[in-house]
Amino acid sequence: MERRPQIYPADGDGVNRGRAARAKNPAAALDNPIPQGYNSCDLLPVRWKWPVHFPGRVFLIMDTIVFIDGQNLYHLAKDAWLSDSSDKASPYAWPSYDVEKLANALVAREPGRTLAQIRFYTGVPEPSRNPAQRYWHDFWLNRFRHLGNRGIYAYWGRVSRGRQEKGVDVSLAIDLVQATHERRYQVAIIVSQDSDFGPAVSLSKSIAASQNRELVFESAFPYGAGSSSRRGIPGTIWVPIDQATYDACRDFRNYRPPRTAQE
Repeated sequence: MERRPQIYPADGDGVNRGRAARAKNPAAALDNPIPQGYNSCDLLPVRWKWPVHFPGRVFLIMDTIVFIDGQNLYHLAKDAWLSDSSDKASPYAWPSYDVEKLANALVAREPGRTLAQIRFYTGVPEPSRNPAQRYWHDFWLNRFRHLGNRGIYAYWGRVSRGRQEKGVDVSLAIDLVQATHERRYQVAIIVSQDSDFGPAVSLSKSIAASQNRELVFESAFPYGAGSSSRRGIPGTIWVPIDQATYDACRDFRNYRPPRTAQE
């Protein structure tokens, strides 16, 4: 069954409240022309944006937030398509994805969606005497400057001595729940395959239900010959990212400082 956004009577300044309240089945606006005597906003609350018109159909513009787990995305692409681990020049051997291109590609998969925000999360090693750690610290520092200039939210977590991220998953999960509570999106796309985000998705669905809203949750992840699993985040629609899509979303900017040591 096709998922559809919830439509409510206008509840802002009340301009269209009377006519919208008389609509017997507002959700029918998704599949049928607007009833005679109504204009395109009569069936929409003020918090929705203008609809997109197609012959005989109306798609509500659904605000979409893309949450990107940077390290998970990198490792999944590496596992899926890097055939030679010694090939350091391969675009799959380092985080070569363009955050903005990938987010736009994922949002454009479905009509009626608009990219409201990109939120990027990753762990960054502390600068130290270890040349490899210093290299990746400087790489992410340069990249975060670019993301900030593009207006993209970026969370910088720590990486432990055992190369484990600290606070990254928790921050993404909290932000997802908070954005749900604040009614900031109708579609959430989480670029990750991490099942630990399942509880946050479940809680967000409960919050949306208490607000009389039905939201769409998707988990997108690279999938190829070397992938170990095709399962996405529990409670979401699974969206495998193929190699052609990933390659089309490469970032050709050079964030890498001069390398003095290999990892």
